Amino acid sequence: MAKPKKRVPFGNPTDLPLPIYYQVAQLIRNNIIEGTWPSGSRLPTEQKLTQKYQVSRPTIRNAKATLTNEGFIHSVRGSGCYVNSKDTWKTQLPTVENLNDIFYFGSKMSFKIQEYGMIANSEEIKNNLKNPQDKFVFQIKGVRWFQNQPLSSVVYYLPHRFGSRIPLERLTENPFIPQFEKLAGIQVLEGTSNISLGQADSEAAKNLGIKKDSAVIVVKTVYIDHELHPIEYIISRYRDKLPYSIRTKRF
Repeated sequence: MAKPKKRVPFGNPTDLPLPIYYQVAQLIRNNIIEGTWPSGSRLPTEQKLTQKYQVSRPTIRNAKATLTNEGFIHSVRGSGCYVNSKDTWKTQLPTVENLNDIFYFGSKMSFKIQEYGMIANSEEIKNNLKNPQDKFVFQIKGVRWFQNQPLSSVVYYLPHRFGSRIPLERLTENPFIPQFEKLAGIQVLEGTSNISLGQADSEAAKNLGIKKDSAVIVVKTVYIDHELHPIEYIISRYRDKLPYSIRTKRF
């Protein structure tokens, strides 16, 4: 497996598994959407943007090209870049370079458990875990943290036969999924995630430090074992704006 590329540390962009120019484009886009740079205003010069985000000038140009294609900005020769009116804005789905970047990002996260225990099975859980025979499932609630900031509010559901095996006192704040999979004797083959835009409920808002009903990305993932049986159902709520779907396989 190829070694993940080392990211260059800088101000606002992070080690997220996205190209650096895309991260810069997203930061500029957010400033435009939030009104920091309103329609009709001129963006800072390339020199000021390179200083602000501590990246190279080609990275800034690639970010601006992305925003131009999305309808957020346009260039005026000899004058600079200007913000377009809202009716021209559109968004594009994010991309990642490879799965190694995703796993590298995951290795930098921590998970803090808030509560756990057996709960009554529900129709949603039954539909995803295919376990109508279980009256109860094991639930773990917590928050994923990255660089001392809450990244996502998460709820894990495990079939009763796996959840009953986990000695919770042995769990730590290290990357969480590998821990409880090992303790529960789970061997994951692959997972399928369905990702959509939703609203933060009271619990997610408190965990993420945002207002209730704020926009969040809702990621619902089902992992299966080598016999193609569903063995984990995970609901994560992230602070972000771009919905997408991804299918991952572990080796």
